[in-house]
Amino acid sequence: MKVIVKCVSPLLQRTLEIYLKPYLYDIELAEVLITDTQALSEKVVFRIGDMPDAQLSVPFTQEELMDALEKFYETNPRLVQIQHTKETLESMIEKLNRRHQEKIAKLIRRYHEEA
Repeated sequence: MKVIVKCVSPLLQRTLEIYLKPYLYDIELAEVLITDTQALSEKVVFRIGDMPDAQLSVPFTQEELMDALEKFYETNPRLVQIQHTKETLESMIEKLNRRHQEKIAKLIRRYHEEA
């Protein structure tokens, strides 16, 4: 989970920064913008507050926040696609790493056989 927090309320901003510290990223790397306003963004927006389309209302606990974010990640098509792409890239990288390890092992065996 990679998020950025941009709230009008300083108290909410700070609370979210504390609760989500391990998940905070720069705007370029974040997948989700968490906000307490109607924000237009190219990022997927997770709204907190009393707006009709808010995913979480105030007050909330850290556990409620994490549950709501997990549900949001699982149900949002853009985030599901991002996750699928990451898994695909990770498996491709893993496969390339295995191939390189095998080639290096072969070279080392040849070297020791010739020596």
